[in-house]
Amino acid sequence: MLTRKQRKNIRIKIWRFVKYRILHVDDSTHRIALGIALGIFVAYTPPLGHHILLVILLCSFIKANKFVALTSIWVSNPFTYIILYYPSYLLGRGVFAFFRAEEKLAASEVTEMFKESLSFVHVMTGFYRSEFWGEVGSFLAKIGIEMFIGGLIIGCIVAVISYIVSYRLIDGYRRRHPHHFPDHI
Repeated sequence: MLTRKQRKNIRIKIWRFVKYRILHVDDSTHRIALGIALGIFVAYTPPLGHHILLVILLCSFIKANKFVALTSIWVSNPFTYIILYYPSYLLGRGVFAFFRAEEKLAASEVTEMFKESLSFVHVMTGFYRSEFWGEVGSFLAKIGIEMFIGGLIIGCIVAVISYIVSYRLIDGYRRRHPHHFPDHI
């Protein structure tokens, strides 16, 4: 357990990172907010290990801030895989229930697969082994389409919300500190 002083130091470091690496990025408020939204959207998609390439490609097409988008995809990490991908799978499974009569896998099987394949310990110990990626590949082959569809839906919703919130926060910060951003207003 972290002490109060350690938690305060972590909050200070996070605030400094956000302030100097995101709020002070030399770019328009729209492009920064778009980068945040795009990074979070990509974080909800299941191509593990390919998020960076995907976000760079998408940033090039829609003219979002690449640096901010790259920092935003770290919402998806070994600590949050199950939190992001399990609800995506459940939503995708619900969507697919309208199109097919029988279930490919029982819910208990999928839950067990999530616990085994995407557990923090398993990801951290196996990330650099080919067996791990083989397991993840077979896992995604079984439930990938449901996770992908659910991730697209949830990712779109969260991206829109994050764009609106981040745009307003960045714009408000820049309006309160016009001496740092003379071109903003």
